[in-house]
Amino acid sequence: LGSVAGDIALAQGGFGGVVIAGGLGYRLRDHLPGSGFAERFRAKGRFEGLMASIPVKLITHPQPGLFGAAAAFAREHFV
Repeated sequence: LGSVAGDIALAQGGFGGVVIAGGLGYRLRDHLPGSGFAERFRAKGRFEGLMASIPVKLITHPQPGLFGAAAAFAREHFV
């Protein structure tokens, strides 16, 4: 996952940050810190310094889509 996420961030210009969300992030929340994800994310040869500067965030809410939809609804109809 770290290698693929790093490849996508490098190819797509995700220099503002990478977010792992949805059910995947929730299921991996305990395993990810010790998995070598960060090392594989950064391992991009001459771009390693650039990759190290890209923040990676993990959304651990079990239903992030539903949470976001509720927030958007509340903003539209109650604010």
